[in-house]
Amino acid sequence: MDAVLARELEWLAPRAGVLAGMRRGLEKESLRVQPDGHLAQTPHASAFGSALTHPYITTDYSESLLELITPATTSIAETLGFLDDLHRFIYAHLGNEELWVNSMPCILGDDDSIPLAQYGHSNIGRMKTLYRHGLGVRYGRRMQTIAGIHYNLSFPDSFWRAWQEKSGNTQSLADFRSEKYFGLVRNFQRRSWLLLYLLGASPAVCGSFLRGREHKLQECGRGTLYLPNATSLRMSSLGYQNSVQSDLKVSYNGLDEYVRDLSHAIHTPYAPFEQIGLRDANGDYQQINTNILQIENEYYGLIRPKRTTERGERPTTALSRRGVEYVELRCVDLNPFQPSGIDVTSAHFLEVFALHCLLSDSPPFTGIEYAGLPHNQQDMVEHGRDPDLRLQVGGESVLFREQAERLLDELAELAPLLDAAHGTLAYSQAIVQESRKLHEPGLTCSATIVRELREHDCSFFEFAQQTARKHGEHFRQRPLPQARMNELAAVAVASHQDQAAIEAADTLAFPDFLVAYFKD
Repeated sequence: MDAVLARELEWLAPRAGVLAGMRRGLEKESLRVQPDGHLAQTPHASAFGSALTHPYITTDYSESLLELITPATTSIAETLGFLDDLHRFIYAHLGNEELWVNSMPCILGDDDSIPLAQYGHSNIGRMKTLYRHGLGVRYGRRMQTIAGIHYNLSFPDSFWRAWQEKSGNTQSLADFRSEKYFGLVRNFQRRSWLLLYLLGASPAVCGSFLRGREHKLQECGRGTLYLPNATSLRMSSLGYQNSVQSDLKVSYNGLDEYVRDLSHAIHTPYAPFEQIGLRDANGDYQQINTNILQIENEYYGLIRPKRTTERGERPTTALSRRGVEYVELRCVDLNPFQPSGIDVTSAHFLEVFALHCLLSDSPPFTGIEYAGLPHNQQDMVEHGRDPDLRLQVGGESVLFREQAERLLDELAELAPLLDAAHGTLAYSQAIVQESRKLHEPGLTCSATIVRELREHDCSFFEFAQQTARKHGEHFRQRPLPQARMNELAAVAVASHQDQAAIEAADTLAFPDFLVAYFKD
């Protein structure tokens, strides 16, 4: 254990109660699929509410890619319970469709068969759809159908004030908090290989996803492609990665540098995107701009520092004005063996892991260290269950298992802090349960999926389709109480009214709106 972590642990142990106000929320993506397992072509149902303004139910890239969002709560149980309610509400209006349970998509046709998400005719709604169209012309639409879990986490002001006072720090509380959150972000990237091993659940894909693309996956029968020791192909070069962004250097050494680099990318022309053109042959917009990034969200990452935005406010503007509010952990695959896509053990483990990243020493990234992070990530997602896998840590080649053992031991020492703060033993139990996977790789989700394919002689598509049907029955057989159903239905109705109000209030022409949006 590094000296900084040991010192902070000693300080925090007798006052763990300052962590009691931690807040977390989930964003869970799922493709809607037809009964035959192909991507649904139906629009986002009116009963779900407006995808533009509904606080809990929206779409991500595609009209067929649902995104369920829980509010921030002070309890993991409450967060997971809210997610369960949203699923039960969705299934009540889903007809004969199902929600795909895997991060890697169902059978896909050509790019044009993947419908873009629609948000109405307001300027902000048109921009959201145009952004997605731009992603399609830049990188292709198939990559955008990958789904996952985003785990949003914040620590309470009581903790920040106590830590700042103990540190003798004289910054504003907002600046102190932002500085420490960026330390968390750096350490999360340094150690995310452990999460990719433990929580990775995408070792195989349907062959249709890679049609026409070069790859080094192996045949696993019946149109399935995989790697024997893969953990999370979703996070590999086949998933949320592209050559453009691999050359983009965004600093995580502080808030000002981070905002500076993202803003530079949003305002810097990029020749290949200029060749695509801002408008098509008919004069219609086909991307927001021809710069390296259209908007901040185009920059993919394992983790993002976040601040809730006001209407019409850009993410970097919100960060600059009010500092970091929470972090978004983005490397968690959908767990196909859990109806809601994530289990309670994973949630507790993620929070201990995040606390460890926050309290540990987190020196600024050097260029060499930052450049090496993607190599560890790629090695882990492709070969994570190889017992001889080695990672580059501190400029040295080390066995993954030895490094993971040390990290898990430190997590076990931190977990009692969160147990004490929340009156539970669940955090310590989560570390014990996840630690078993290190020496028994067959317990990991990725290994279990591969074993299912082999033992049942089924394809990835067949496994996912059968599991989706089973989970669909799980939710359909548990309808919401009528009062809760009415409550969520009222939110949907109100969201349609909110969208109509936004559309009625628009006064700018769309090109002028885009200029104004990027003006700051």
